[in-house]
Amino acid sequence: MWFGRTLVLRKGNTHTMSSTTFKKRAAIVAAAATVFGGLGIISGTQTANADPKQYTSALFGFGSDTTQDVVNAFAGFSGGVASIPLQSSVLSGQKQIVSWDAFPTGECITTKVGAPTIQRPNGSTNGRRILSRAFGGGVWPTSGGLCGNRDASGLVDFARSSAGPATIGTDLMYVPFGRDALTFAYNKPTGSPVTNLTSAELTSLFSTGPQVIGGTVIIPCGIQTGSGTFASWNTALSINTTQENTGTGFCNTGLAPFPAVPDAGGRLQESNGPELTIKANALATTSNAICDGIPGGALFACTNAQVIVGFSASQFIARSNNVASPNPGAGVELGTINTTLVFVSGSGSSRAPVSSGYANATYGRDVYNVLPAETADDLGNLPIQSMFIGSSSVVCSATTTIETFGFLSLGGSCGSTSLRGTFVS
Repeated sequence: MWFGRTLVLRKGNTHTMSSTTFKKRAAIVAAAATVFGGLGIISGTQTANADPKQYTSALFGFGSDTTQDVVNAFAGFSGGVASIPLQSSVLSGQKQIVSWDAFPTGECITTKVGAPTIQRPNGSTNGRRILSRAFGGGVWPTSGGLCGNRDASGLVDFARSSAGPATIGTDLMYVPFGRDALTFAYNKPTGSPVTNLTSAELTSLFSTGPQVIGGTVIIPCGIQTGSGTFASWNTALSINTTQENTGTGFCNTGLAPFPAVPDAGGRLQESNGPELTIKANALATTSNAICDGIPGGALFACTNAQVIVGFSASQFIARSNNVASPNPGAGVELGTINTTLVFVSGSGSSRAPVSSGYANATYGRDVYNVLPAETADDLGNLPIQSMFIGSSSVVCSATTTIETFGFLSLGGSCGSTSLRGTFVS
């Protein structure tokens, strides 16, 4: 929404435009008004609403870093590019998405006009957690809130999630809208990297720790634990959190300097290539007994070591193609699994998903918008239903946007309401 010569974007950010840019965008808005007027969305006989629609009639969401860029595009602005926001059913009252980034964590934000300041939820788990507080009762966060512990009622309408429910139940509805895949990303500052690992090797690395494979000591790194990618990666490798803590412990706590990452112990924000590079560069100047692949013993130079971490293929594509950030950066690439499982094709800024890799039952995954079942099942709540539910919903119809951000469209299974879970504690 434009006021004067300032473009007011979601989250209260502003960008001052030049006169030429303003005139161009005004022309775009005028053209859009003509199109939407034909649909009954804009009419010269309607009374203008003086308040920004994205605040007075919005669907507020938090959660996954993996899906934030594509959902931000649904909301009208992502990766420095403005788009026409998706709007729900006209007949039921137009609503549009307001999507809050997962990162940086540790910030106090104000979601709605007059609402209390809250701590930013980072990751799928925390997105589902604040949604659970809003509809199941309780405060956000549960303890130790940097911005105070707030009543979450009325602060959120949906959550972004890159993982399904931990426990099947009836409280939350996991509505899929795209297909992603997981593999490992790697960085090796010197020498030739190991680009293929077997499922057994990955499971061993992430559950027991560094080891020598193909003549290179490979060191697994951990993902911040609030991430759906953390949960999905562990599930793909058939390991639990305790095992993962052991496997990634050296990368998380054994290197200095630590990257500026949110989680305790130096874990990485999910799908963040620059943070993996920081780990790799720190490792290259380190000597540690573990860098000969055998814990204990004398110090050993880590110059031949390689770091790896679980990584979203869709995020690698979107960030490499510069429609999302941060760019993975030089030296960070995705590996193949079991030789034949390839997830991304192309190079540089021309990456694309490989459908056979995304279809794999172990490493492929659906991504979701999570809704409170009491709202989504209410036949009178057409705005949220028309936005998210069913293969002809507004979100499921945005296939070009979904595919631009590295996901595959789901076709007839998009918008399904069959997957449900309990509130997240």
